[in-house]
Amino acid sequence: MRFDKYVMAQMNKKMILNMIIQKGPINRAEIARLSGLSVPTVMKITDEFSQSRLIRTIGKRESTGGRQPELIEINKEEYFCIGLDVGHNRLKVVVMNLAGEIKLRRAIPTGDTLPPETAIYRMISLVREILGGMGEQKQRLLGLGIGMPGLLDPDTGMVNFSPDFGWEHVDLLGRFQNEFGFPVLIENANRVMALGERWFGAGRSAEDFLCVNLGHGIGSALVFDGEIYHGNSGSSGEIGHITLEKDGPLCECGNHGCLEALASGRAIAKHGLELAASGKGKRILELAGGRKEEIEAETIFRAAMEGDGEAEDILDNAIEYIGIAIAGVVNLFDPELIIFEGGLMKSSSYLLPRLKETIRRHQMHLAGRNVQFLKGKLGEDITAVGAATLLLQDLLNHGGEIKKGR
Repeated sequence: MRFDKYVMAQMNKKMILNMIIQKGPINRAEIARLSGLSVPTVMKITDEFSQSRLIRTIGKRESTGGRQPELIEINKEEYFCIGLDVGHNRLKVVVMNLAGEIKLRRAIPTGDTLPPETAIYRMISLVREILGGMGEQKQRLLGLGIGMPGLLDPDTGMVNFSPDFGWEHVDLLGRFQNEFGFPVLIENANRVMALGERWFGAGRSAEDFLCVNLGHGIGSALVFDGEIYHGNSGSSGEIGHITLEKDGPLCECGNHGCLEALASGRAIAKHGLELAASGKGKRILELAGGRKEEIEAETIFRAAMEGDGEAEDILDNAIEYIGIAIAGVVNLFDPELIIFEGGLMKSSSYLLPRLKETIRRHQMHLAGRNVQFLKGKLGEDITAVGAATLLLQDLLNHGGEIKKGR
């Protein structure tokens, strides 16, 4: 019975805290009405939140009669989270408040990823640098969240396999936990993107959506009933490794013909380089300053937006593959929303209309007819913000309990 009461109390705390986050400023009577809980229960729980300084009173709402109700909201500057984006080209770390607002930001080139210990040392040094800039805020730190590309063990946080980094069975989480005296959480980079959009971006009002990362590689994350979906072994969302050509180019994952090998930013740049190396692609080469090694996906987009036919052909091919893969997910999943993230979205004015049309063309007739397509709202900070949001999600899941570091 005690266990049941504890579980129910935690559920009530989570529900009330989430309501304050999503709907604040709000008064306690409104919380009781929306939640179905009694006013005394709401008062007891919100008093606990006030004592831990999670929420604050900000005044009173105008009333048509009687006593004016006090309004409460999240005390956004009382606690802070650190988010680490472990990117292929760049390591980025941010300090974020409870409202998802960035207070500090640092970034360095990723550099060599092998051996893993060398890369991890740079990550830890970057976190130490931003900790040094936090001042007294460091005393009110909830912890660190890490967004890491690859397949992670959902129980241990072990990086089982990261094709981007050439890592297998690397205990990144354990290394950070041994280094720092505060909570550290880790999640797949695509999933933290989805988490960030769910809390603070384009996915706030959607319960079921797909977040697609179109960048150096291609990945995705699924959200069901407002929760990140991991799958049985923690490998859900690997849309970039759907095979679209059985005898296609070798992918970094070891298979042939993966979407990522055919249509990622890396693949687009490779096609442009091959074109220039064959004596073609003159405009592409010009935009790269005459240096083939400087050709990137962005170069191809710039040429295509100028009307260069060779660049358009490269992008048409990539967009076709991406559209086929996403149409398959729409047929299977029927989401409310698809949110597009990643470096390729810097050219969203060119990419997104063509991609929408391609997806629609490959969808089953009338399947997914209500799905919306949106560009993410959090920009280049999305992975770091999403990683920091791991601490907010953990705080919510534990009913607002503030965990103490060792």
